[in-house]
Amino acid sequence: MKITVFLLLLLVCSDSTAQTTPEADKEIQQPLPQDIRDLLKELAASLAQQKVEITFLKIENQAQEAKLEKQETEITKLKQQVEVKQVAFTVSLSAEGEITVGPFDTLSTLIFKHVVTNIGNAYNQNTGMFTAPVRGAYHFEWYIGAHGFVTAAVLVKNTEQIFLAYEQQSSGYGTSSSGATLLLEAGDTVFLQLWPQTKMYDNRHHHTTFSGRLLFTM
Repeated sequence: MKITVFLLLLLVCSDSTAQTTPEADKEIQQPLPQDIRDLLKELAASLAQQKVEITFLKIENQAQEAKLEKQETEITKLKQQVEVKQVAFTVSLSAEGEITVGPFDTLSTLIFKHVVTNIGNAYNQNTGMFTAPVRGAYHFEWYIGAHGFVTAAVLVKNTEQIFLAYEQQSSGYGTSSSGATLLLEAGDTVFLQLWPQTKMYDNRHHHTTFSGRLLFTM
């Protein structure tokens, strides 16, 4: 209602200005009535209050956007954790047929070509290496075969030798196995190496195997 009255007053002033006379000019220069000045002050105060409220709304909106972004980030992390919890592999040395690897003068990384399971794709069948996708506890097992010779394979974490499985078979076929649970950081590698001056045997029955899985994240 007050704003309507103020607009009517402005229209009246505009009409008076259009028909200006010396007497009208003198009247226009007269101070505004007190009630109009009070109305202007009230409108100015109301406008200032609206600006303050708009500022607070902007700040609150920014806070809500930041909160929403944080929640989306947390949801993404939770999804990633669910995905990386599904990590497991089982591989064997021979892809097909009978093979004997070695002997070599130095340690040699064993590349297991026959992939039975590779959930999470953490095992690389081209390099023979398992790469931890996330920090956590992992369990590994390996079984090795000897056919009339000495065989030995060591589990390696990055550059650290962990456990060695060893078998000496003068005739016929023999096996050995071992296992270990390791705390790995994301990016750590785990693999098996053939011990120097030993051999490794496998055939279509897949006696020589390497397996690993994520137990839990940390």
